Amino acid sequence: MDDIILRAEDFLEVSLAATIRRNALAVPYGGHKLMRLVTRELALVLTLFNRDRVGEPLTRHAAFADSSSHIRRFTTEVVALGALTTALEKVHGPAPGIVHLDALPADAQHIYAGGGRRIGPDFRFGLPERVVAGECHGRDAREPQRALVAALERRRLGELLAWSRSQRTDQLCMAWTWIQPTSTTVDLFSFPAPGPVPSSTRRMAELRRALSAHAEETLEAPQSAPGSEVVRAGEGALRTALLERLTTEVERQYLETAPGPVPGLGEPWHGEWVDVPSPYGDTLAARMLFAVSSAGSRTWRSEEARQRLSRASAEDALDIDAGGRTLVAIDWQPRNPQEAGERLREVLDVS
Repeated sequence: MDDIILRAEDFLEVSLAATIRRNALAVPYGGHKLMRLVTRELALVLTLFNRDRVGEPLTRHAAFADSSSHIRRFTTEVVALGALTTALEKVHGPAPGIVHLDALPADAQHIYAGGGRRIGPDFRFGLPERVVAGECHGRDAREPQRALVAALERRRLGELLAWSRSQRTDQLCMAWTWIQPTSTTVDLFSFPAPGPVPSSTRRMAELRRALSAHAEETLEAPQSAPGSEVVRAGEGALRTALLERLTTEVERQYLETAPGPVPGLGEPWHGEWVDVPSPYGDTLAARMLFAVSSAGSRTWRSEEARQRLSRASAEDALDIDAGGRTLVAIDWQPRNPQEAGERLREVLDVS
């Protein structure tokens, strides 16, 4: 492996709301996605982190070190996935599809190189025309002080590069997130796309079968056969399309187990606000909402939408991340759920 070269140093906006939403979509669960259970598990993360104000470092709560080791591992890995996704999208652009290999249906496992083998990275991100394989690690320790990378980073990179050279289908990236009381540092290792590999007849047939089994759909309409324009696409685009459809299946499972419409926000959003208590139990630190829409997928990446979300964070202490059919909001004040839902409706400009 050639030596590692520092390409750039920059600030990265890692939103806790975005982190929670991406984990809900990508973290594997053994069975059906139970929305109320997932909401409460991920709300636990917010108990151990301070509010992530725009332009200020993401920091952990003073009580973080007093929590049990398995809770620290869980929360740091949750934040690490948020950091990986944010860094990847900054380099490569939006990734509408995100899945964990362990959560892939059996008929799709073998399509993705490294599926089921622990040597390969866990996550797959669907980008236009290609798939990026990503791995993340969270550590409640300081980043390397006397070397560009830590020995454990270099060791894992060597393993992943050997995996990448053997399969030559997924572009590779890895992120290590070092979470400290006063700051958080993210090391992103990103590599060029592998050289072109001719698509075999067998791989293309497997992809088309998987696309037929996981047909494109909306959450309120029956399944339809994959569109001809998708079927005619190249292997990279087919793999991305499959990831997006598997993400939609996760969203549908959440809708099936979701509570009723969100108070104040109303249709088509279903979910509930849950309390985030202080680690000391003496106050309410925040409320968190995880919601799913029964309507079609929607993008919230317009500049106008970004400005509304940013103002809500700064003026109302209401941090919001929305994408596709899912939404996470963190009310750091916190206010009455009905009032928070009404304000959320204004910010999202839902008519």
